[in-house]
Amino acid sequence: MSTHIDKETLLSVLQDGVFVCSKEGDLIYANDAMAAAMGCSIEEILRKNIVKDLVDRNLEWRALISLLDQGTTISDYEMKFRRPDSTKFCAAVSASLLKAPAGGMVGVLGALRDISNRKAVENELREKAFSTGIVNKIAKLAATSTDVRTQFMVGMCDELQKLLNFDLVCLSLSEDKGRQVEVVTSVPANSCTTKSSGQVAIGGSIVEDLRFGKSAIVIEQNLELKDFSEFSVIDASKCMSMLAVPLRSRGRVLGALSLFSSRPSEYSWSTAETLQMVADQIAGMIDGITLLSYLESKIRLQAALVKTGVEIQKNIGTEQIYSVIASNIAEVITYTELALYLVDWTKGMIRPAYATGSWKEEMMASNGTIDEGIVGSVARSGKAEAIDDVDVDPRVCGIAGVPDEHNSMLALPLVGSEGVLGVIELYRPSGKIFSAGELEAGQLFAQQASVAIENAQLVSKLRDIRKEIEMMNDLMFHDINNFNFASSNYIDMVVRMDKLMPEDKAHLEKALQLIRQTSTLIEKVKKLAKIGGMTPKELGPVDLTTAIRKTVSGLENSFPGRSVSVSVNVPEGCYVTANALVEELVANILSNSVKYDPHDEVEIDVDCSRTSESGKPYWKLCITDRGHGISDEQKPLLFQKYVRLRADAKTPGTGLGLSICKALVDKFGGRIWVEDRVPGKSELGAKFCVTLQLAKGPNP
Repeated sequence: MSTHIDKETLLSVLQDGVFVCSKEGDLIYANDAMAAAMGCSIEEILRKNIVKDLVDRNLEWRALISLLDQGTTISDYEMKFRRPDSTKFCAAVSASLLKAPAGGMVGVLGALRDISNRKAVENELREKAFSTGIVNKIAKLAATSTDVRTQFMVGMCDELQKLLNFDLVCLSLSEDKGRQVEVVTSVPANSCTTKSSGQVAIGGSIVEDLRFGKSAIVIEQNLELKDFSEFSVIDASKCMSMLAVPLRSRGRVLGALSLFSSRPSEYSWSTAETLQMVADQIAGMIDGITLLSYLESKIRLQAALVKTGVEIQKNIGTEQIYSVIASNIAEVITYTELALYLVDWTKGMIRPAYATGSWKEEMMASNGTIDEGIVGSVARSGKAEAIDDVDVDPRVCGIAGVPDEHNSMLALPLVGSEGVLGVIELYRPSGKIFSAGELEAGQLFAQQASVAIENAQLVSKLRDIRKEIEMMNDLMFHDINNFNFASSNYIDMVVRMDKLMPEDKAHLEKALQLIRQTSTLIEKVKKLAKIGGMTPKELGPVDLTTAIRKTVSGLENSFPGRSVSVSVNVPEGCYVTANALVEELVANILSNSVKYDPHDEVEIDVDCSRTSESGKPYWKLCITDRGHGISDEQKPLLFQKYVRLRADAKTPGTGLGLSICKALVDKFGGRIWVEDRVPGKSELGAKFCVTLQLAKGPNP
């Protein structure tokens, strides 16, 4: 069975447009699809010339005819066509020369298909691929950069200009604690330049606007009507449109990326998506840099605090402490001027104690009361403050000779154990405000400074008290000794009287003995007071050998009627860290050994040898006697004040001799103890041992 198909019917149902025209473009035939594609009816399209009326560029038609004349078969030749309503579309054309049966040339037979949708998809994919390539380049820049303020901004601007037009690019970088925004700008006309334009408060900034849920800020015109805080440090007066997107990482808005253009309506919500891709790369970079910077700042802070603590231990004077704090705090907090004030609560006054910078003299001359100024306010509250503009603060009190500079200030209270001791103020030029992180670091320094200043003040008070006590002791001891001297003279005169009864004379001699013991006690107490006030600065190399021999040579004269024999085994040049009182140390131990030896002939051995303790070199002095000895139960009590282990009325003593030895050895940085001369047999005598730090003697 054969079926006849009508060609006209077939051409009418085709989705592709079919046409026949002359080489010059006069249409001979067009099907319904061709007419529909051109937006015409069949009658209208047949009255048109394809070259003059339908092809967007006649150059493309001439190229097509040229290829046909060369015998080339045209397939999917892309051309743009123009409809009567001026809309355009892209079509894929297939064409060949149409010849008559007799062999003559009829014209051109062609078929076209509207591929506008396909081209739109291709262009979109191509644009996305291009955008992705640009974003990837920016991502590589971000991965190799350590600071958005340097060459990264230059490279980013160069790449970003391939996607979007702008006259100024601005990065607003917010501080972690949210007090301020640093503004970094770059101008494409001078692509080698990028700079930090300054810092502004986060209130009223682009960043704050984006933090309240906005995905982007698009301003098409009338930009001058906006008043973002960034505009105070950048010149946007010639710009008419703006596009800003958030720098968002891990759910936090770290800042904003903004583009400015002098042309109106330059940006739209679609361009915001492109800019957001770039912003995401920058945000990841900033997040990583911020974390690293935070860790580095913590390390610097800890190092500076440790360094400050060590230096403060060396410099106990208040002036040195102020200098140490001022120099070390600058390692973590940048400032141009510093002032430190102390509070006198009893008088209600605030007095400057230390200052640096251009107005040092004016600051040091400016006293105030506790009820005035920012210093007074911080001292009363005990809370640290960061003031962005000092000269507009209603609490400020002007300092004579210092002009209004609108500086930023960081005010840190020095809080001691009993309240606020003072206030440290750090200053920066206008616009360079202090961050929350710097506020925290400053408070740590202030805590350390408070302890140091309080300790220094305490030491100063103790030094004054000690001087006063020493003066009172000298007066008291001097007057008592004068009274004793006068009393002993009067009693001695009475004792010599012939008419004195024997029993009365015995009583008076006993009184003389007690007066002499009182004088001895006073001398020992004076020595203990002197030892208690001794400082390491008073110590130095002392020849122990000479001190021992000098003391031994005078021992016999101290005990008339006793036979004292001392064996000395001491090498030459035994230099120890001590002072002249080392002779008192040796004399007390030797005299103690003689006093408590019941034998008529006293034998004592003195030995000195090198030893070490905890890896440090010492000289060990041992004085061995053959007296009553000291039991193990009594040994722990031996060096306590006013303790006499043998209450012997015939043996004078105050119970202070060995306690003086213990106090001296402690000051000299050594040890003192007692052993049995014969181990386990305390009744056969005692062995007193002392270790003193070895010192270098004078050069030979």
